[in-house]
Amino acid sequence: MAGTIPVTPVRRIVTALLLSLLLFQGPGFTHSGKARYHVVIDTDGALDDLRALCLFLASADIEILAIITSDGILDPRDSQERIEALLMRLGHEGIPIGRGVPFLRQAPPWRELNRPIPWIREANPSSPRSESANASAQPDAMAVIRQAIRNEPAPVIFICMGALTHLARLLNESPDLCNRIEKVLWYNDSLRAATGTNHALDPEAARIVLGSSLVLEALSTGKTDQAVLDEVFLNDVAAMDSSYARIITDSHGVPSVASLLQRRHLRFWDDLLPVRLLHPACFAFQPDDEANRRRVVRVRDWAAVKRKYLQILRDRNRVRSRVFEGFPVAADLFAADVRPFVAEIIQAHGPEEWRLGVLTHELHGHLGIYAVIGTKMGLRAREYFHVGIDDISVFSHAGSTPPLSCLNDGLQVSTGGTVGHGLFHVKSTPPFSPEATFAFKGMRVRLKLKNSYGLRIMQDIKNGVDRFGANTEPYWRYIRERALRCWLDWDRREIFEIRRGRPVTVGAPPGHAPSTTRPTHEEEIDSE
Repeated sequence: MAGTIPVTPVRRIVTALLLSLLLFQGPGFTHSGKARYHVVIDTDGALDDLRALCLFLASADIEILAIITSDGILDPRDSQERIEALLMRLGHEGIPIGRGVPFLRQAPPWRELNRPIPWIREANPSSPRSESANASAQPDAMAVIRQAIRNEPAPVIFICMGALTHLARLLNESPDLCNRIEKVLWYNDSLRAATGTNHALDPEAARIVLGSSLVLEALSTGKTDQAVLDEVFLNDVAAMDSSYARIITDSHGVPSVASLLQRRHLRFWDDLLPVRLLHPACFAFQPDDEANRRRVVRVRDWAAVKRKYLQILRDRNRVRSRVFEGFPVAADLFAADVRPFVAEIIQAHGPEEWRLGVLTHELHGHLGIYAVIGTKMGLRAREYFHVGIDDISVFSHAGSTPPLSCLNDGLQVSTGGTVGHGLFHVKSTPPFSPEATFAFKGMRVRLKLKNSYGLRIMQDIKNGVDRFGANTEPYWRYIRERALRCWLDWDRREIFEIRRGRPVTVGAPPGHAPSTTRPTHEEEIDSE
């Protein structure tokens, strides 16, 4: 129920939007908001792989279907645990991880160099952990690869940052799934000569893959001095306001890495693969066979590559609106009581939560506490799956009775999984609660507001009714004040319990598989 307190000076907002439309016409206005590339990433845990993963994760144009660990610079379990910690720190723990089987008779000489380098500083023990964060429970790499490809209707790009072992196995065991792989991006010195670290890790796998019909690009920097990763570039990374950049800065700030930097040992290696995927114009392509299924890739413009590298790390800080470019952040555009919160909310929770919160409350008709919770919950679910807007379906457990059902407006705005898209469903029978189940390409997760926060909301509402009476003007002012405080003070990474549901195999052929798995059966959802 809406009060009569004005939420924002709507006319000024609309004026700002129209000006944006006139000034910033361009392709961003027609972009669907969905990822352009769907990738499976195979890594052996090297330090340059960490940089590459940060770039892949930072890009909103890339959907990571799965991350697989293979034997190489680190053993598969060590890599898996590091990746798990990385995804947990960044809030993307819904990305499936598959662990490969060790096969090397002798560890590479670089293992002892890479093993002591920490990827993540010690995690905050108060941070919430989902039930998926169990290193020993991770599925086999091949099972994860097959599930990821089967559940993806779009062509898949296979990113290989180590040996081609898993891809060779896929060719031998599931050749039908290889037809869904658009191309393979691999870091290696060459295609013709049996050279390069990643080739040497498993020469037989390389022979099988290179002899197949897969389209494969081998990227190499050669021996040019321009490929050296130096302190100047890392200082540019350190200066960025990006959680992905901070991971790189922290991991490269330890003494052992500083020594490598001083000796000019570190180079741009696997971390060029996401740059090549997103900005191919920076690279030169040389066909290596008559059918153009094999291509050698070299950097064409190093200055442009480094600019694009930094640009990718900033990508998720960029707000993507469907109607206009950016989103208003000038405090004087907003109501007097909102103005003091604008900069603080953006600083604390990012520009995307700010945008979604504003849109939610304009739709909702007033600033409400449960609407705030719904906005934070939906955005947290998107981060969990590492997806954009309009990609996941939502089953709300909040019912249809206010104030709890106000959660539904925030959920729809923040996920794009709306009633109009057929992606939003509401539990119709009690009990109701501040939680929702989210489904995406065979995966499910349930987010529930922690009881301590739910009790505080109930107490706030009771205090408002006791002091001012229900639905009075003073009551709505009080609720508005509490909603602003909750918006600012409550961190979406802290306030929810996260529980992974049973996976679902989609398995339809390309062009026919749904983009989401709709959780429409209440009995099935409630039984998880």
